[in-house]
Amino acid sequence: MAMRSKVNFKCPKCGKNVEAEQWSAVSGDKNPQQKMKLLDGTLFKAVCKNCGRESTVGYPLLYNDMKENYMIWLVYDDEEIRHVTDYFKRSKSENLSDDDTVEPADPECRQRIVRSPEALREKIMIFDSGLDDKIVEIMKLAYAKEAQMKLRDDSVAAALFSNRDGEKQIEMYTEKGKAFVAPMSRQIYAHLDDKYGGKASYAEDRVYIIDDVWAWDLLRASRS
Repeated sequence: MAMRSKVNFKCPKCGKNVEAEQWSAVSGDKNPQQKMKLLDGTLFKAVCKNCGRESTVGYPLLYNDMKENYMIWLVYDDEEIRHVTDYFKRSKSENLSDDDTVEPADPECRQRIVRSPEALREKIMIFDSGLDDKIVEIMKLAYAKEAQMKLRDDSVAAALFSNRDGEKQIEMYTEKGKAFVAPMSRQIYAHLDDKYGGKASYAEDRVYIIDDVWAWDLLRASRS
């Protein structure tokens, strides 16, 4: 499944009309070319033919991979989140009628909601690496905490999982624009999975946004 349309907007630099592709749905297992564009960031880019200015085009997108059995919906506002959450819940319901517009989902299918193209790329890399995104989110907090202890006048602003050429890593970025990378430890991952895997398992059916806020909430609940 790959659903494409065209969108037009004014170039923010020269004011000329720019035509860009907009994808409402991409299947990674069936459309590897679009998947690669998503992973390298070009799927959401458009270049003005007049001045060469590159612009980011943000739009909702459903990404799925039936081979790996997961789907991720990129949305941008709370109303879209409510709509997609309802869609996910109904897709796994046993009470769908014959005239229901929602396609039934595999009960084992992982369903997620993300709010940025960067988060979408990260989720794809996590799932394609055979990892549990819940444990990865907890692991990112641990790595960021350790990195923060080494920073004097700066702070960690973001931590992201990446898989570059088979090397699983945690990339961290500071408030002042510094970036550094730490190899992902399988031992630490296994330890966190043993410690929190059972407590995090509820998220498959009740929570669709698995991010740093979710991880913090889980850790706080575990300490209480």
